[in-house]
Amino acid sequence: MTHITRRMTFRLAAVAVVAASAVAIAAARQPSASNPLVGAWRVTAFADANGVIPNPQPGLYVFTRQHYSFARIQGTRPLPDYPSNDRATDADKVAVFNALYLNTGTYAVTGNTLRTNAMVAKSKFAIGAGNQYDFAVSGNTLTLTQKPAGAVITLARLE
Repeated sequence: MTHITRRMTFRLAAVAVVAASAVAIAAARQPSASNPLVGAWRVTAFADANGVIPNPQPGLYVFTRQHYSFARIQGTRPLPDYPSNDRATDADKVAVFNALYLNTGTYAVTGNTLRTNAMVAKSKFAIGAGNQYDFAVSGNTLTLTQKPAGAVITLARLE
């Protein structure tokens, strides 16, 4: 009888370990409920000292638990249309460079403040530098307001 009890206890313990491991793995893959930024966001409006762009060019902001990636086409004009990079003029390349905003790295959230730390960016001066934003999430809308008094970016959740 003791042998059967030990075997049952061992099986129950093994099942409990497997179940706990499965729950832990599933939880690690799920966005944190305490971090509403986690997900993919589409830029829907942009405002800065130059004015408001209610229908901006494409932009995608992605947040994981520790990392972010921001990419957007700035302004109201689409990227220049040319057949290939080999055929692009210097003016085309400059126009593309000036229109793109690219920044990716790590981030931290304290209250409603987002602090970024760029690991890769379009321009070297931005690498290692960070930005701060006040943020607000309302339903599927994220609003980022760059500190101290910068751009206001409105985004819609994609996932």
